[in-house]
Amino acid sequence: DKGYQGTGLTTPYRKPPGRDLTDVRRACNTAINRIRAAVERAVAHLKNWKILKTGYRRSLHDFPRVLRTVTKLEIYRWSTRPF
Repeated sequence: DKGYQGTGLTTPYRKPPGRDLTDVRRACNTAINRIRAAVERAVAHLKNWKILKTGYRRSLHDFPRVLRTVTKLEIYRWSTRPF
């Protein structure tokens, strides 16, 4: 989200006033948006699997590892899709 620019997070480049983005910055934005979309899909899958709807019942210590695993699986699933 471009609203987080300047916070240290990886964010897309904003279009400069009156000009277009360079090809390199446009490619960076595309890459960032693909990762962001995969993470959002992974969170949606967690909700569909009722992990977040009903409450996460395992140790909160394990939750970051579970979230990373689901995110990686979702990125892998989308990267192997035929277009």
